[in-house]
Amino acid sequence: MDRRTFLLSLASGAAAFTGVESRAAPGRAGAPRVVVLDWGLTETLLALGVVPAGIAEIDDYNANVVAPPVPAGVPDVGLRLSPNLEWLAQLAPDLILINSSQESQRDMLERIAPVRAFAIYTEAGSPYRRAEAVTRELGALCRCEAAAEALIVRTARALATNRLRLADTAGRSRPIYLIRFFDGRHLGVYGARSLFQDVFDSLGLVNAWRGASDYWGIGVAPIEALAAAPDARVLYFEPLPAGVARSLASNRLWQALPPVAAARVSALPPFWGFGMLPSAHRFSNAITQALLARPAAANVLTGAAQP
Repeated sequence: MDRRTFLLSLASGAAAFTGVESRAAPGRAGAPRVVVLDWGLTETLLALGVVPAGIAEIDDYNANVVAPPVPAGVPDVGLRLSPNLEWLAQLAPDLILINSSQESQRDMLERIAPVRAFAIYTEAGSPYRRAEAVTRELGALCRCEAAAEALIVRTARALATNRLRLADTAGRSRPIYLIRFFDGRHLGVYGARSLFQDVFDSLGLVNAWRGASDYWGIGVAPIEALAAAPDARVLYFEPLPAGVARSLASNRLWQALPPVAAARVSALPPFWGFGMLPSAHRFSNAITQALLARPAAANVLTGAAQP
């Protein structure tokens, strides 16, 4: 028996597979059972009250996307770019959902179930607006149109509320570098075409980064690139890679950067940089809280080296 025949035979017999039905996602009448290989789609479905029949890399999702968390008992189907095909076949979903950058997997996945791809991050940018459109598509697909509209309205209202909260904040016009550390010398800097840029725009914030960014909205730069806007504030995402805090705390170049020397450096909690409306909502709250907070007396990246 060749591999394709084996997978198809597993799929055809999946209804009788012990344990699969007991772990199947609860759903609305007529809604398809879906397996999701993209975390932005996953967070959106969970926010709509839809529990997928399978999700890729659940532990990493919970660590990086954070909220909404994946409910206990949902099957983990393996890697986003290389899912466990045998397990997928056993789950026998009605649909497999991917993002448009995962199209190279379509032929392989369609041996198991039909595939729907959604484009949120593209060369055209505006992922927030694309996320709104895709949220409506998911609502129609999963028979929860009202929940989709409620999520769209709830997110827009949160951004509008946070914009008002920041309206009279001293230093609101100060440009902000939003970064993720790759190591002690290199950064990912979020800029045009990122979801975070769309949130910046909604909140009336100024992005200090003027360099290039890819269609995911992120550019790569050495730490000295942050000297280009000496009056900027630096917000970085946790967790830091191993050893980075110690390295930067004793790095003279880093310590000499104007935002660092002036202690205008703050941490943000973990975020997935390629999310949809739930990520936009949570990021809006997190950055508003960071900008309204009093400056900390010390920061792990501006004080003495940590033990």
